[in-house]
Amino acid sequence: SNLQGVGDLLRNVANISGVRKGALGIDPVLRGFKYSQLNVQINGGTKVEGGCPNRMDPATAHVDLNDVKSIHILKGPFALKYGVNFAGVIDMTTYNPEFYQKYTTRVNALIGGQTNHSGLKTRLDVTGGNRIVTYKVSGSWKKYGDYKDGNGNWVPASLQQQAYTGNLGFKIAKKHVVYAEADIEQGKDVDFPALPMDERKDDTKIFSLNYLGNNLGATVNFIRFKAYYSDVHHEMDNKNRPFSDTIVAVSKIHASTMGGKIGVNINAGKARLEVGSDYENIKKDGERLKSLILQPMLPQKEEDLWNNAQINNLGLFAEYNHPGSTIDWVVAARLDFNTAFSNPLRRNNMAGDAVYMNDSTTSQYLNFSFSGGLTWHLNKYNDVVISLGRGTRSPDITERFIILLPIGYDPYDYLGNPQLKPEVNNELDLGYRYNDRNIGNMDFSVFFSYVANYITGVLLPPSVVKPQTKGVLGVKQFVNIDDAFITGFELTYNTPKKYLWGVTFNAAYTMGWNPDATVYIVEGGQVIGEKTVKNDPLPEIPPYEMYLALNYQFFQRRFVPVVSLRVAAAQNLVSQAYNEQASPGFAIVNFNLEYRFSRNFTVYAGVRNIFNKAYYEHLNRNIIGTTYPLYEPGRIFYANLIFNF
Repeated sequence: SNLQGVGDLLRNVANISGVRKGALGIDPVLRGFKYSQLNVQINGGTKVEGGCPNRMDPATAHVDLNDVKSIHILKGPFALKYGVNFAGVIDMTTYNPEFYQKYTTRVNALIGGQTNHSGLKTRLDVTGGNRIVTYKVSGSWKKYGDYKDGNGNWVPASLQQQAYTGNLGFKIAKKHVVYAEADIEQGKDVDFPALPMDERKDDTKIFSLNYLGNNLGATVNFIRFKAYYSDVHHEMDNKNRPFSDTIVAVSKIHASTMGGKIGVNINAGKARLEVGSDYENIKKDGERLKSLILQPMLPQKEEDLWNNAQINNLGLFAEYNHPGSTIDWVVAARLDFNTAFSNPLRRNNMAGDAVYMNDSTTSQYLNFSFSGGLTWHLNKYNDVVISLGRGTRSPDITERFIILLPIGYDPYDYLGNPQLKPEVNNELDLGYRYNDRNIGNMDFSVFFSYVANYITGVLLPPSVVKPQTKGVLGVKQFVNIDDAFITGFELTYNTPKKYLWGVTFNAAYTMGWNPDATVYIVEGGQVIGEKTVKNDPLPEIPPYEMYLALNYQFFQRRFVPVVSLRVAAAQNLVSQAYNEQASPGFAIVNFNLEYRFSRNFTVYAGVRNIFNKAYYEHLNRNIIGTTYPLYEPGRIFYANLIFNF
């Protein structure tokens, strides 16, 4: 397809939307939960902490879409062996090279292009190996320009990226495999018109070592081990913004994540028990250098965005899985010991005096999460699923330690709070599944979440700290409030694989609310008062959405055209507390086809947004400095040629 990244792809999944701020890096929102409320990982546990305070590079942006074999989505705080799970897991699995009976080499190449957001992409994979050693090396490059929206307006959205991966596997014994992997990704001149800065360059390195021992006797099913390190150097500037002729600001951030996990899965009678431990260490440091162009005699001003902030999380987990003829049940628990510290949160004025200072930055928490679920097989075709869980997450490195930056949906400088308490999601899911090889698969679920110690922002008085960014209304600090509620449903249906024709359908709706929200009254660019609003909708919750795709497989399933329709309703349930704007509904139609000419050559081609609809997602941010939303691209024609040898 012509999708630019994993976040773009996930928008077609039931109850997953994404926050768009620019050309790349759509940030997934699952059931109204977002950012670090979601556990986004690679290959069962590798984590990447992005560099940008405004999340222009979430974890999904650090994986090339062409490297992704599958995406495992676990909704709710139930699967606890994947690490801290507050509201859901998104696990992106990449292609591991396979072992061959005799030495084999395979080459896979891709070249693609498109109109509107016009650009090119290329990719080359070489894999090979025998029964003992296997390898994969790949390289990819893409470059895209700006795009026209459906109204014919140009949107700055150019980007350039290149990526290199290397993977080496060893079968050290019959049932024991070790994989070592290295990924290098580099971004350059990536536009983010909804943010104060663009990405000038990004240099990301991800290394991992994985071991799997399988079928190790009557008791031990498998042992797995992972160690990883990810390193992100991220540089941004405002040189393409109108005010860069007075102040040029350049931000440089270094973020690193190091960790690992070990798990053992054993037979316990009819059941399986998996126990293990995982560890994660996140470090983040960054500063912004401001130069006053019109006053060259004044010194440059250096400001900390983070000041050597660090979070450690050590977790222990257990999951007990008991299958039965009528009822399958599973229980899981995890314990997390979380510690965090930072150098003082300090912001100076031009004279070098502190406008804000906080040196009380240390915290530690012992968090407990647990879940239980059962699947009741009513008969051959019908299942009822009930899940209940409590997921606890400690505040993230931004919520604890960010130093006066406008990083929210609303126009305020945000300030970290090192003494925040962990958020707790108490969730109940009820589901019904129907599975018939002649009729298809249907899945329906409703969920209800009660979130205690919900993290939001409250306005600080100017006597405590004054805003440091031009045009913002004040300073909000992250705080815990008593509670918030989120509820919704998902419905999906897929036809059986045996038919030449196919239908995919999904629909979803989520709503959330804060029982007692504080709304700030603004006049003339100033906050002049406040009021309490009962049951204010939570911000950045997507509206009702529906997706329908129809396909037919011609010529022995070699030629497959697909027509898809995506519909989003208007979103009028918007947060007064965040001054959130309502958004109109839209419907877009896409067409794509796959034609496998031979074993060696396949064409993917299509049209996205066939009717050149002018539309934007509710979660798209506004163009910086305006109330004009960031529109999605208009009509796009694209074609990708894939060669296999």
